[in-house]
Amino acid sequence: MGDQADGLRRLFGASAVTLTVAARDTDVIDAYARIKRAVRERSCRYFRIVITQARTAAEAQAVFDNMERVARDYLGVRLEYLGWADTAGADDPASLRAPSAPDCHA
Repeated sequence: MGDQADGLRRLFGASAVTLTVAARDTDVIDAYARIKRAVRERSCRYFRIVITQARTAAEAQAVFDNMERVARDYLGVRLEYLGWADTAGADDPASLRAPSAPDCHA
């Protein structure tokens, strides 16, 4: 059964790993280390990211953009921005703020 599962993962690609990352230096560094470990140990190539504790949407986007650039340039992986959760509504799942829909032709 393991051989079939490995073959299917190679054929269809591994599922994405979703990470929630606070907009703080130490949390971003920790998230990068987790991504690096997943790449090395599990051959993950695709990660979905939610940014928390950002003061504004622009700050959350800037944190993601930096993470995405470093992960792409140094690890060759793809990050997808799922949105951000503002600090005021952090306990409320409805506080997640999604960006506009991605361009399907990019």
